[in-house]
Amino acid sequence: MEHRRLGRTGLEVSALTMGCWEIGGLFWGPVEAEAAVALVRGAYDVGVTTFDLANNYGNGRAEVLAGIALKDVRDRVVLVTKAGYIMGADGAQSVMERPIAQRFDRAYLQWECDMSLWRLGTDRIDVYMLHDYLLYASDPAVAATDEPFEALHRLKEQGKIRHYGVSSSPEVARLAVERYGAEVVEVPFNLLDRRAEQLFPVARERGAGVLARSPFANGRLFRPAEGGRDYGTFVRPPARSLAELAMKFVLAEDAVASVVAGIMRETELSENVAAAGAPFLSPDHLRALRDAVPA
Repeated sequence: MEHRRLGRTGLEVSALTMGCWEIGGLFWGPVEAEAAVALVRGAYDVGVTTFDLANNYGNGRAEVLAGIALKDVRDRVVLVTKAGYIMGADGAQSVMERPIAQRFDRAYLQWECDMSLWRLGTDRIDVYMLHDYLLYASDPAVAATDEPFEALHRLKEQGKIRHYGVSSSPEVARLAVERYGAEVVEVPFNLLDRRAEQLFPVARERGAGVLARSPFANGRLFRPAEGGRDYGTFVRPPARSLAELAMKFVLAEDAVASVVAGIMRETELSENVAAAGAPFLSPDHLRALRDAVPA
């Protein structure tokens, strides 16, 4: 498994980050606790050292299970977790009004950070992020306030978090980097959604680490009926499948430190580990993909 530097943080992250929402066992369906712990530990055993979590994944369950699985290797892994959604919402999305209520005030972030530390069984969080920050704001530039970032600075001063950032749209992530010095951003980036390419030059200039999520465009990449295009026709070595092509496309971008993929089963783990490995796509292959597939 290749490892890359996460911006200016000094952290080394695995090219594949295990997304842990699925092991929360609510929104995505039941996952036995023992199986979830084994899956997380299995990911570590094959070279995955970076794990993406949130306080509300399974309403805290994912953090607990990851903490148990990684307890004896804590110093060798990077734990990314997030806060912003009200606890209790996961698994209840179908009956909730949209957008789901969020909080980013100082008191809330302090409390949730302490709870995440407790659930993870650790004394520090490597990367702490505002979860879907301002994703629902009609004008993020106007809606942004200093308070959440003041709270993050305070948590860093206290030693509870090592680095901070936002998980949101590329537009909000750019605002967070430019205005508030976000050290890490997590944004969607894939063959069908390349908005993050406007963020990458700013991230490079400011030294912000980039985690790319949604490599499969929320499944749209595998539905050729949309637009009448079969993206599988673009598969050629070193990619052996459309899923592998999607992962290698993301990791070919030098601004991306790691691709975040949700993993629920051992088969998904082995497939994603293989897809995240070198060699990646050639410049000619990348150019052909960008020319042929509208972003």
